Amino acid sequence: MEEDYDEHYRHRRANMDMVMRTSRIPAVGETMQGEGFSLSAGGKGANQAVACAKMGAETWSLGKVGDDLFGQSLLGGLAGFGVHTEYMAVEPDTTTGVAAITVCQGNNSILLDGGANLKVTPEYIRGYSRALLSASAVMLQLEIPMPAVYEAIRLVKGRVPVFLNPAPVAPIEDAVLEGVDYFTPNEIECLTYTGIEIRSAEDGFEALERLRRKGIRYPIVTLGDKGVVYYNGLRNVFKESRKVEAVDTTAAGDTFSGTLAAMIVAGRSLDEAVDIAQHAASISVTRPGAQQAIPYLSEVVTG
Repeated sequence: MEEDYDEHYRHRRANMDMVMRTSRIPAVGETMQGEGFSLSAGGKGANQAVACAKMGAETWSLGKVGDDLFGQSLLGGLAGFGVHTEYMAVEPDTTTGVAAITVCQGNNSILLDGGANLKVTPEYIRGYSRALLSASAVMLQLEIPMPAVYEAIRLVKGRVPVFLNPAPVAPIEDAVLEGVDYFTPNEIECLTYTGIEIRSAEDGFEALERLRRKGIRYPIVTLGDKGVVYYNGLRNVFKESRKVEAVDTTAAGDTFSGTLAAMIVAGRSLDEAVDIAQHAASISVTRPGAQQAIPYLSEVVTG
């Protein structure tokens, strides 16, 4: 391992996304025609790792895939985008995680099967403790079992900056949240952790305060096409989103989260990092797919 690299490690889910487009979501028991079926690499952690790599961060991914064609394809895809996969394990006799995604009028509905992702254990995480503690940042999602997430946070909290994207939403103990550096729920996920339905900037600011009272240093709540609210260390901030015509929102949140982490590690202020992350996410939704839709740094900023 090169100790002088800026490193991000992902405890993350790797999925094969099976995507189909439709004019409306089928009713229960209904069969209807879709179009534009595609297979593409996905999973929140994998997407965020790709976003970090495309933003110029030296990025390692840590997790598991199955011993099937999907797993081979996912590992090849990550490597193709510049993500290091040496810490990715192939789980025998297990399928790779899959996501069935229905895209309707630019929005998506997703059904997940965790597959090999569910084999990521606290013991597995502890096996990479040295790598984790040598990283410039650690980024986590909730698509692996919660005991593994908790173990990763326990190992590095207070020693390495922790970026936690709580998706898919799940209960998290307050003792775990205390001391998390960057917490990036969307408005729906934020409701679970704060009890606040965000209808205005003021609602968003109250949600930020509740998250800060849990011990989170920098809560950042994405609000889709309405923008983002966050605490920058001095004050609460609301920023409107860039207005674009959305084609596919599948990786928008992952693009934001990965870009944010990469920019913070690169030395940008939180205000700058949020601006760049919003810009990157706005580009991603104008393109179909997940990882291939994430822009490169050169498309987002020039300096």
